[in-house]
Amino acid sequence: MAFSLRTSPSAFDREYTVSRVAMVQRRLLWDHLDHLLRLPGMDVLELNCGTGKESIHLARKGHRVIATDMSPVMLSRARERARQMGVEDRIVHEQLDLDDLEDRQWPFSFDLVLSGAGGLNSVDLDHLKYLVDPIADNLKPGGRFIAVVMPDRCLSETVHHFAHGRFGKAFARGRQDPIWNGLSGSGVANWFHSPKALETAFAHRFRLVRLAPIGFFVPPISLEPRLLEKPGTLDNLAKLDRYAAHWKWASRYSDHYLIDLERI
Repeated sequence: MAFSLRTSPSAFDREYTVSRVAMVQRRLLWDHLDHLLRLPGMDVLELNCGTGKESIHLARKGHRVIATDMSPVMLSRARERARQMGVEDRIVHEQLDLDDLEDRQWPFSFDLVLSGAGGLNSVDLDHLKYLVDPIADNLKPGGRFIAVVMPDRCLSETVHHFAHGRFGKAFARGRQDPIWNGLSGSGVANWFHSPKALETAFAHRFRLVRLAPIGFFVPPISLEPRLLEKPGTLDNLAKLDRYAAHWKWASRYSDHYLIDLERI
């Protein structure tokens, strides 16, 4: 999910960082990152870092991270968390709006540019196309761009809302207009991008390395209370999701998908 300047770090952490569904889904991203960045000492640029969960994970693995976010309060929480985890010497936190990425220059190129869950959903597809060149220009030759994105269809979400007669919500992701999600009172616009649309937008600078579903069986965070009513349900769905991570086609219908692109 994308977040705004009005989103408080506490709301972010409560509804995303410490959510059990979010932790299950994040594990799939971390497994992929750990496999890709097997040698320590890689340089990583993180976009939309939020309160710093991914940047801390990468720093603890021995990588150097520049973690950016548009929200100064998010960055403040991220710095505090990095100090608590003892990795503040490996993370530099900088305020950055995606609109300003083209004008921001660093004295070195990166091995990886990372955009975590829903970061790219904060812009529409036309806007997203303007980010392709700045992302590629900040990468080393052969460097990777990895993003976790919400697609324009989610099978578990559709089935749940359809079964409860909420037909508008069942197919909400497929609308052309953004959906305004409320995170503890903050209005946030989200656009949903299919894997094909994203791959096509990046095709002139990147080649597709991997496309994997995240949350094909595990439903969105909004359905977590129902999952926790029956002990063991979430754990069983998480096992299925790890198996489904090899189903490229399922990325089209999952809560999120991971897309791994290599600069060409």
